[in-house]
Amino acid sequence: MKTLLLLTLFGCITNNISVAIIGAGFAGLRAAQRFEELGICYTVFEGSNRVGGRVYPFSYQNGYLQHGAEYVNGEDSEIYEIVKKNNLLSETEIDEEGYETVVHGKEVNNKLYNIWDKFESSTNQKLERDGANKKILNKTVSERIDFYFDSFMAAQKLTQSEQIIMQNMNKLFKNQYQMEWSASANDLCLKNFDTWDSGVDSEATLNQYGFKSILDVLMSKVPVNKIKLLSKVANIDYSSNKVRIFLSNGQSSLFDSVIVTSSLGYLKQNKNSLFTPSLPAAKSAAIERFGFGNNMKVFLEYSRPWWPRGMSTVQISGSVGMNGNGNSLEDELMVFQASLWASNILVAWIAGNGPREVSKLTDSQLITTINNHLISNLKDVYTVSNIQRIYRHNWITDEFSLGSYSYISNKTCSMNTDDIKLLRDPILVNRKPVICFAGEHTDAEMYQTVVGAARSGLREADRIFNYYSSL
Repeated sequence: MKTLLLLTLFGCITNNISVAIIGAGFAGLRAAQRFEELGICYTVFEGSNRVGGRVYPFSYQNGYLQHGAEYVNGEDSEIYEIVKKNNLLSETEIDEEGYETVVHGKEVNNKLYNIWDKFESSTNQKLERDGANKKILNKTVSERIDFYFDSFMAAQKLTQSEQIIMQNMNKLFKNQYQMEWSASANDLCLKNFDTWDSGVDSEATLNQYGFKSILDVLMSKVPVNKIKLLSKVANIDYSSNKVRIFLSNGQSSLFDSVIVTSSLGYLKQNKNSLFTPSLPAAKSAAIERFGFGNNMKVFLEYSRPWWPRGMSTVQISGSVGMNGNGNSLEDELMVFQASLWASNILVAWIAGNGPREVSKLTDSQLITTINNHLISNLKDVYTVSNIQRIYRHNWITDEFSLGSYSYISNKTCSMNTDDIKLLRDPILVNRKPVICFAGEHTDAEMYQTVVGAARSGLREADRIFNYYSSL
């Protein structure tokens, strides 16, 4: 009864309160959904021509492939509840036994693979423990992996050729962390392992409808006319009692409060021109320090699968058939994974410097590069056919993303600052939350994730509601 009375009273004054939400990704949509529940007037400004942000499903055959987010982390969240309610969990999982590893064009034999498997398992556990060790807090994942690898190799009796294979396995191992964390292994701080927490050790694999259905559920609760697509915000002026939002087309509107859900990559590039007056120095420094990485998927379409039914993933290291100059992109083409439901699709997962190199190539150039890479490296293992078509989205050049997702960088660890809190803290004027900040990079435990993004949007919507309802 008390809650109903509060909503009723608040509903009487919402005609005088208006909020701007910058960005129609999951943070922005969840904030909008909350404002719908509370009766708060709002407008969502989205610079691109679509909703979803870094959730980007596209239609393929009888389902949807995902340019962006693909898995759901944790089980204690609204997003996971949507998954369960709508039967979006995949009936099949990636088969860990179906991994093939190829080094210099040859399959890694069982003897070396078993040796490596023991090292990888023990090192994963050690890295998790290292994350809580303050004595080595400033060490990077790459440094610790090399430390353990050197010690491990010193205890092995391997031939020179076997040692080369193991060194390439170590390269693949580091790349796994680069893909998972969207970060260079040379900049990924160990603190991530102690900070990030979904509550479970695995992530939910979704079926062919996946994030398209999740996005549809969120959009079903947000009126389309309250979302302004192709409305790029050029400046947020909070120098007066009201906040004026200037669009790139010259239009402007006044609001009482604003929720900024822009990606960290966008803030890094545009923070100096986006806000008037400038952001507080501490927040601006945190934006610069905190990590924002790059990874991407390239969907390779074939007329029919050339890989065997039992193969889930093939890893390639030590490229063959390259000339002296080489193509730096080929060194980043390490992981190819069969789609769980589209039988003729192989997914190239690309991290490190790869996304930037990929963004420089036309589709035709990229097809040629990947075709040559797969055929030359796998000719003694599989009969590889030619790619028919590719599907990709270059997140690193996407104007409103400029990368994939955030991580705790070595700079943040070195400064020993709580940058996530600094990124999350609102700009207050006489207690009033004038500019609030949401997005995956502002969630204390599940940064990087759609779950974290949605939680942050709800958090900031409630912050604004709590303030105005207390007046």
